[in-house]
Amino acid sequence: MRFLSALVVRPRRVPLATRTLLRDWLRLFISIGGIGFAILLVLLLDGIRVGTVAKSTTYIDHVGADIFAARAGVTNMALAASALPEEVVAEAGAVEGVGRAAGILRIPVIISAQGEKRPVTLIGYDLTAGLGGPWELTAGRAIERDEEAVVDSALADDLGLDLGDSLEAIGDTFTIVGFSGQTANIAGKHVFLTRRAVQAGLGFPGIVSFVLIQVAPGADSEALAAALNEQLPELTATPRQQLSQNDRDLLGRLFVAPVNVMATVGFLVGLAIIGLTMYTTTAERLRDFGVLKAIGADNWFLFRTVITQATVLGLAGFAVGLGATSLAGPFIVGLVPDIGVTIRFVAALQTLGAVVAMSLLGAVLPVVRIMRVDPLMVFRS
Repeated sequence: MRFLSALVVRPRRVPLATRTLLRDWLRLFISIGGIGFAILLVLLLDGIRVGTVAKSTTYIDHVGADIFAARAGVTNMALAASALPEEVVAEAGAVEGVGRAAGILRIPVIISAQGEKRPVTLIGYDLTAGLGGPWELTAGRAIERDEEAVVDSALADDLGLDLGDSLEAIGDTFTIVGFSGQTANIAGKHVFLTRRAVQAGLGFPGIVSFVLIQVAPGADSEALAAALNEQLPELTATPRQQLSQNDRDLLGRLFVAPVNVMATVGFLVGLAIIGLTMYTTTAERLRDFGVLKAIGADNWFLFRTVITQATVLGLAGFAVGLGATSLAGPFIVGLVPDIGVTIRFVAALQTLGAVVAMSLLGAVLPVVRIMRVDPLMVFRS
């Protein structure tokens, strides 16, 4: 008999919270979907805000310069008006610790192509310096002559341009020989020409906007920037990291303020959706909890069951929302190349904490009502 009793398969006990959740699959999917949508809204708006600002400094971050020098007092590139004599490039290159110096002209202009016009950021760089031009080509080749241009690939797609097509800028016509990548942002898509062509088209011979500087091996960019400022008082030299941060702060204040408001509103709306979803999900089961209380379940058991359900739904909804955001980000950037989407780990953790807290709050409130009610009332008609 002992042997037979040992062979008896005892039924596994499934926690009440799990059984309650799995009893109605449609309701479960709707609850998780509602929470996931709220997470998508919160993370996506924050990601657009952070990613768009970060994308605005791709030229500074990737062009290869360690220090950027402009006219005295200018410490940003995005909205700066800077003009320096071309001779300052050689003077900066002669300072101890400088590995290479190159002057560029950077100016916002309107270009015409395929019968349409677009605002762009025009970059004129010195072909012989090997610094200041596009760092990534998605098609074609780099500029070799003054009559040639490299155009941002997103701009080319927008205008329907192909290699060999022409564009008009600064009163002249240029042949497109290449498409650049990572050069589209909220401040304007980039078009690259030779510095000589830009100087001639604008009528600014011997003028540059910025001096791009690479430090020599073993030199410190902070110390070299200070030395440049001391030895060449007509310019202000700023290390790459500082200039990038200055531009992000400036563009963040001017252009991304509406997105900040939307992100804040989206966060509050998302929390409200989560709270209402959990409140409704729990409130619909109040009679079930009342029956449990009537047959002997104590308040702590009911409370623990609700906490478990809220935590499971919150975590599942967060996972769905995070996954949806990861998929939606590249899709949105593909539709609107000027913006970026960056999901921050810190923001995801903060959102997760807020989701769990709001899920618990929305689920516990209905149970408090049950704890105060006579359990026998659930049997009354």
